[in-house]
Amino acid sequence: MSENSPIALLKQDDKKFKLSPKELIYKYLLFLPLFVVSIGISLAVAHFYLRYQIPYYSSGISVLINEDRSARGTGNGDALDQIVLFKPKTNLPNEIEILKSATLMEKVVRSLNLNTQYWIEGNFKRTETYDNRIFGYESISQKDTNSGYRVVLQFKDKNHFEVEGLNNQLFSPGQVIHGNQGDFKINLFNEGIIPEYKYIVQWQPPFQAAGGIAGGLSIRLLNPQTNILRIDLTTEIPQKGIDILNGLVKAYNNSTIENKNRVIDNTVRFIDNRLELLTSDLSKVEQGLQDFRQKNEIIDIQTQGQSQYEDLKGTEEKLNDQEVQLRLIDMINDYVKNPSKRYSLVPSSLGITDPTLQGLITAYNQYQAEREDKLKTMPVANPAIQLLESQLDNVRTNILESLSNLRRPIEALRRNLLAEYNGLRSQVRSVPSKERELLEIARQQGIKEKLYLFLLQKREESAISMASSTANASSIDPASSSGAPVSPDRSGTMRTAFIIGVLIPLGFIYLRDLLNDKVTSRTDILKATEMPIIGEIAHHKMADRELVIGAKDRSVISEQFRMSRTNLQYFIIDKKNPVLLVTSSMAGEGKTFTSMNLGAVWAVANKKTVILELDLRKPKISRALGLLDKKGISNYIVGDVQKEELPVELGSAPNLYIVPAGPVPPNPSELLLDEKIEELFNYLKETFDIIIIDSAPVGLVSDAKVLSRYADATVFVVRQRYTPRKRLENINDIYVGKTFPGVNLLVNDVKMSGASSYYGYGYGYGYGYGYNYNMSYNYGYSETAKKSLWQKITGIFFK
Repeated sequence: MSENSPIALLKQDDKKFKLSPKELIYKYLLFLPLFVVSIGISLAVAHFYLRYQIPYYSSGISVLINEDRSARGTGNGDALDQIVLFKPKTNLPNEIEILKSATLMEKVVRSLNLNTQYWIEGNFKRTETYDNRIFGYESISQKDTNSGYRVVLQFKDKNHFEVEGLNNQLFSPGQVIHGNQGDFKINLFNEGIIPEYKYIVQWQPPFQAAGGIAGGLSIRLLNPQTNILRIDLTTEIPQKGIDILNGLVKAYNNSTIENKNRVIDNTVRFIDNRLELLTSDLSKVEQGLQDFRQKNEIIDIQTQGQSQYEDLKGTEEKLNDQEVQLRLIDMINDYVKNPSKRYSLVPSSLGITDPTLQGLITAYNQYQAEREDKLKTMPVANPAIQLLESQLDNVRTNILESLSNLRRPIEALRRNLLAEYNGLRSQVRSVPSKERELLEIARQQGIKEKLYLFLLQKREESAISMASSTANASSIDPASSSGAPVSPDRSGTMRTAFIIGVLIPLGFIYLRDLLNDKVTSRTDILKATEMPIIGEIAHHKMADRELVIGAKDRSVISEQFRMSRTNLQYFIIDKKNPVLLVTSSMAGEGKTFTSMNLGAVWAVANKKTVILELDLRKPKISRALGLLDKKGISNYIVGDVQKEELPVELGSAPNLYIVPAGPVPPNPSELLLDEKIEELFNYLKETFDIIIIDSAPVGLVSDAKVLSRYADATVFVVRQRYTPRKRLENINDIYVGKTFPGVNLLVNDVKMSGASSYYGYGYGYGYGYGYNYNMSYNYGYSETAKKSLWQKITGIFFK
């Protein structure tokens, strides 16, 4: 078959079919009612969800953490400032943790009585009351203060209420109630208002309640360049959040001031204790000095003793210098003489300023370094190495000799200084012990006076600091609350509900397409096989579908059968009295309907046409046309009737004849192999222009395969929304294997529009023809003529 043949062009046209964006949009627009219903239900559910959710509001406050100027260390503070009064620089992460601590929050809880909560129990939700309470709970005694409890109240009127768990006993406001948790009473704040709801009073230990509130705090640094903290808290009641944040800043400042004053108090107490001791000690020292002078009649004997003492100190320092020099010489001497340090670098002169010794040590170390470098590339026995070792020995000898020369004058000087030192020491010792005692008394007096004055000064500074103590934190603006609830997110919830309302139909459509294994669109066929499609027969709502073609009929289906007839001519163009085999892959695809109407369109074209009912197992044509009493093919094969007697002309359709199947035989496949079948075909070819074989389905029995040898072309009927896609693979194997002559496809029961449109979404025939069926043969596999409204609606989505 050439590329320019009509059949090749038909297949090429089929390959060009693609799903357009417009069709993709129409695919979902056809389900618009489902989208509307789904979105409406989702939004309604979201509305009721938000209706009965407790709203939460966000409260916030910006706090400036002031840095204490005294915290900036200058390095010039005295010892007491650094030990007692020193304050470290403000550490913002530490301050954040302090603000979030349950210990600090406990002070807020106690000040605002937040560990006692009041709730109104409604039908669908529980609401907290805070600043609009109509009664108060007063605990008189508690049995256990380490665990929480709750009290449930139900007011009968303004003077009587019940307490859950107390045997439905009625109590009055102000009456002491003996509950399981202890004694308490209920006080009405406004006696003119009658409580109407069920109330819950929840009590918790303060620290436990503080932990819950502190856990909900959000504290962050607004800017790394500043000391401003942003504190946020989410609460059910805006005023409660505002009060907590303001109370938190107040408690933090009070805690800071208390800590500062606590340090200052401790400092003052320490100074007072020391001043008391120093006053007593200073009085004793001064009295002792007075008694000593009076007893020994001493006015000023310090000048001579002081001069001698300074001389003694100077001589002692010189003597110590010489001792150091001698020790250094000994250290270098021992190091050089040590055999294990023979090839080690000699330390520097260590303060010995003799240039000769320094030069020798420098030369010695240079030789050592040069030896180490050459050993990296030469063996020890190398003459160059030996030469260096000889030079090192000579220098080592010179160093030892230089050290010996240096030692002699130093030792002589040391002996002289030692003699001088001993002389001065004897002179100092000759100073009367009375002078030394007087000096000791004066020294003690001076130390105690200086320390006494210092402590007096610090005591005054501490008093001033206590009087001027300021808070570390200051709020930039008072705490404020968000005007709208932050939870639940109404817009976000409705938006999510809308998205869910859209996704549910999308998922339904996707699953519907995914689970649908039937041939639905033309694309399904084109993907499975390259077999040419000669026509598509539209779906219609009438129950009578057997013979719908008349001579003057111009309905859509009649035109479609005429188009199929035209396309079939390309397969039989060179055939005289062609034979068409009509079959399908399974029962119920409209094979018989197709055979009858193909015969009808040839008959109205003045072609003498005969339809052979060779589906011997289920002779539907005979049953539909009332020919069951006529003798047919099975009678002919057994000899009960002659072949010339078999064709039955239909009076309602000129030029159209039917060869009935006859009684159902026990062995249809064997009958089709009889020689009389070939004789029958020879007779029919001589008598009729077109022969159409209505055979059994290919996928069930072998009848169609047996009859294919008589056919010039084969029409495979596929029914939209009925034939499984897997069947197309079997049909394609037949087409590729060429086991049937002139194979082509005819698609039956095609839905032209709607969710299951054959041509895609939004397509349909617009010829303007109306459906005009005048035949009334009951075939029985189509839809019923009448449907309920619900069936019509659901049919949009589930066909």
